Amino acid sequence: MTDDRATRGALLAIFAATLWGVSGVIAGGVFDVVPPARVAEARSLIALVVLVPYAAFRGELRPQGGMWKFALLGLNLALVNVTFYWALEALGVGPGATIQFLGPILVLGWLVGVKHLTVRPIVWVAAGAAVVGVGFVTKAWTLDSSDVLGIGAGLVSAAAFAVYLLYGEYLGKTYKPVHIATWGFIFASLFWVVVLPLWTFPTAIGAGAWIGLVIIGVLGTAVPFIAEFAALRLIQSGIVGVIATAEPAISAVAAVIMLGQALDPVQWVGVAVVVTAVATVQRWGLAGTHPTSPIA
Repeated sequence: MTDDRATRGALLAIFAATLWGVSGVIAGGVFDVVPPARVAEARSLIALVVLVPYAAFRGELRPQGGMWKFALLGLNLALVNVTFYWALEALGVGPGATIQFLGPILVLGWLVGVKHLTVRPIVWVAAGAAVVGVGFVTKAWTLDSSDVLGIGAGLVSAAAFAVYLLYGEYLGKTYKPVHIATWGFIFASLFWVVVLPLWTFPTAIGAGAWIGLVIIGVLGTAVPFIAEFAALRLIQSGIVGVIATAEPAISAVAAVIMLGQALDPVQWVGVAVVVTAVATVQRWGLAGTHPTSPIA
């Protein structure tokens, strides 16, 4: 495994985080008119409009066995999305986003506690700093109530995010990114249409909300998930997870550029901390005899 391969993996992870961050700003108003579970359902179904024909064109749509693996992935994707949205709705963007990004630290903990691997200290420091930076960017301390359900949803989202990273890395050893993303969202969509039938979807939500849902489905789901699964084939899930914490910082900067929103000084500090953490992981977390892993 070469340094060039590892660098490409890190760049793909950054690309995915950028798309998630920017699409979140563009489509932020959707959550005011569409319930969280319905947003999760819509993004999954809209993503399929892009993923299925693209996978067919690439010759990667045909089932390759082990469909139960993708059924599990689909359930995980549905769980990650809906619990994240529930946490955002209950706690606000700051606390909700910060709780989910505990996921990468859970991944590192899994590597140490279950796989008995040694994670480099610099990766631990970068992961912790990234979460702190996310808290600054999103002003996580604005949580002014003890919403137990919201906190619970955020913790479940963090755990599901960790499972997604580890499981995506596992699937990447056998399947290609487009195949993984397409079948994952096929099963996620099947789950949603059973739980929330399409004929009950609130269609009178306005053109702006529909445009936002399309953006979430295409630029915030189909494209970045292909990039993320590709990254997980090239670099270790713990590294991808730390890089993913750049998403809120990217969202904050995108809001300044695209919407003219102002950031407080502490939020700019948070942006700097996250960028530094991600750069540290890319520069030193990938180096050594096994450049695609944070293992010492």
